[in-house]
Amino acid sequence: MWTLDKTTFENESAFQMTLYLARTMLEDKLITEKEYRDFKKEIIKRYEPFFGDLYT
Repeated sequence: MWTLDKTTFENESAFQMTLYLARTMLEDKLITEKEYRDFKKEIIKRYEPFFGDLYT
């Protein structure tokens, strides 16, 4: 069984919300595919998600 400490949980939550907003911007054509991919790489580095990169 995995357990998440507070920091890991907060990073995961922030990552998921940020990625959701970026996907929405992509769907609304506010950003390009390349901008989305580049942004996703940056937020993975920043938040170091526990599960996040498995679902994206």
